[in-house]
Amino acid sequence: MESSAFSAVIPVIALLPAWIVSTSFFWWCFSLIFSVNFFVFHCVVALGAGLMFFLPAQRLLVVRLLGTRMPNTQEMERLAPIIKIVAQSARLHTPRFIVAIDESSDINAFACGGHILVVSSYAVQHLSDAELTGVVAHEMSHHLGAHTVALSIGQWFSLPIIACARLGFFLQGTALRIEKYLVQRHQYFRVPSKIITSLFAATAWIFQASLVSAHLLNNIVGKNAEFQADARAVSLGFGKQLSAALSRFTFSHENSQHDSRKLHLAKKQWHEKIFSSHPEAHTRIARIEAQLRTQQQRR
Repeated sequence: MESSAFSAVIPVIALLPAWIVSTSFFWWCFSLIFSVNFFVFHCVVALGAGLMFFLPAQRLLVVRLLGTRMPNTQEMERLAPIIKIVAQSARLHTPRFIVAIDESSDINAFACGGHILVVSSYAVQHLSDAELTGVVAHEMSHHLGAHTVALSIGQWFSLPIIACARLGFFLQGTALRIEKYLVQRHQYFRVPSKIITSLFAATAWIFQASLVSAHLLNNIVGKNAEFQADARAVSLGFGKQLSAALSRFTFSHENSQHDSRKLHLAKKQWHEKIFSSHPEAHTRIARIEAQLRTQQQRR
């Protein structure tokens, strides 16, 4: 377990106040029908985060929550031997990973839950075997370093917060329609309806703000996890492959910016660098190449 596994707890802590409030709302609704202790209800919901690491639940629930799909036969035939190679290098004799496909036109991949490896459809179709191996080695390194544990718990805790935020926005829209109807007939409804609408909006934005703040914190602390996953992939013997994949990503990103005539955005601003979920590819490539040179000198 690497240091990034512990720093990833910070965004989860940031979610706790909003999670307690949102879960309390669901406890209140549930208690209208069943007699359930407040503390017991919250403990059961919190322990439900274990579903994020249970293989059948990941196949049925987590993959769908991520908006991904299971790979087709051709994609699985390509990915299966690559995953096996990386798992053998990590001395995993019985690899248990769930592969999911993200329908995207970008070179992208990420790790989630206890065993999920998500690769974009574009990466599977256009990366070479060596580049795809480097990408898989990096994402599997996140699991090997336990980087995804706190992240997955945070995703579970965010579900009731998201539900309450959406409910608040829905009630706000409903109140606005009712306000428009009532004010047209009686002007004295204007003030109370404005107050009610504002309360719904404020509630929704408070929940939304907690999600955004946790996301920003996760991006900040997640940079070190990317560097550590790169370092582990190099130690497993896939440094050159990962460097090639990052070079392909950089080349593709620069070309897309050129095609859209947004060359002035090629260099990130200071706030984009701070709140970006990944370090710049050039920085990662430089670190990987330095680690490869160190390995060569030791040999």
